[in-house]
Amino acid sequence: MCPMHLENPILIWMVRERWKFGKTCFALVVQTALLLVICHLLWRAKLGRFADVLFLSEALLILLVAPYLACSALNQHFGGVPSAHLLLLSPMRSRSVMGGLILGSQFYSFCFLGFTWIVLGILIPAISDISLFHVTLLHLVFGIYAVVGASVGAYGWHIFRNELFATELTYLIMVILIGGVFLLSPLNRYMENLRPMIPPFLHINPLIAVCHLLKLDVFRTPYLYELTPIASYVFVYPSWYVVCGWQTLIGCCCFLLTLRRSV
Repeated sequence: MCPMHLENPILIWMVRERWKFGKTCFALVVQTALLLVICHLLWRAKLGRFADVLFLSEALLILLVAPYLACSALNQHFGGVPSAHLLLLSPMRSRSVMGGLILGSQFYSFCFLGFTWIVLGILIPAISDISLFHVTLLHLVFGIYAVVGASVGAYGWHIFRNELFATELTYLIMVILIGGVFLLSPLNRYMENLRPMIPPFLHINPLIAVCHLLKLDVFRTPYLYELTPIASYVFVYPSWYVVCGWQTLIGCCCFLLTLRRSV
């Protein structure tokens, strides 16, 4: 009886639907191309060593791809009448369906993370001081971000019922979380000490977990040093698991709000 409760037909169906060699290879190629584009842009900004830039680029890629995949899956599954479909489901069933859609939508993201974990786990320790253990932790963080991004995207979709608008809303939220620290620049003109305001912005920034694992002081790199005043203050980067905890909380809140709008 227990195995029946653990089964999720939606998740199994989505995995089977996506588990095709041609589709998977195409998704890997597209994501690899996007990773190289983002990596090139960050490398030009001189945000650190090549390995640092590569992992920052992978985090950004996951945050970009995950919401789109989730919104696309929701749009495909529920079509134009999601409310009528979900109203027929019990709360337990609705939770199962939504959870299966969110996890199943990230199939290609998880495949890409597995692929990069193998490749980078071999290459990066050989050319830098980043160990395989840290490469593994970084990909664990990326996996969490994929689910969080999908949950935020699902909530956006249930607000707009539109794939494009929901994805754009999620990107806006991510821009605020990541770029919120740059809002301190105008405040620096009117406040003598910004130090008490720095930790909250660091805790909600998903890229800070990557910086902590890489021991990268990204705000004191030449480009960001000119854009934000926080480099002038003494501060400590929060631990990667603390940042992941905040991101998980955001994802859980969005998931619960999605269920409330669905049933």
